[in-house]
Amino acid sequence: MTIVPRSAVYRYFINLDERGSFSADVRNPRKRTIFEIHGFQIFEDGWMLHRRDLDGLKQYLVDLGLMNREDDLAMGQ
Repeated sequence: MTIVPRSAVYRYFINLDERGSFSADVRNPRKRTIFEIHGFQIFEDGWMLHRRDLDGLKQYLVDLGLMNREDDLAMGQ
């Protein structure tokens, strides 16, 4: 019998996006913040192409070891 782990759903919340300021965070399924973005460094470094680039952000978090490749990343509300 093979046990297949279920993927977890992480949520990405944009907290501030106005007048040259940007702040966002990623929360795990327990609603705890695991990663924060302040400013535009993540975009300038090329990890995210735009503010809602979930694929780029997920790849970055997988590379950091904060998420598994099987996990999902969705916009929070």
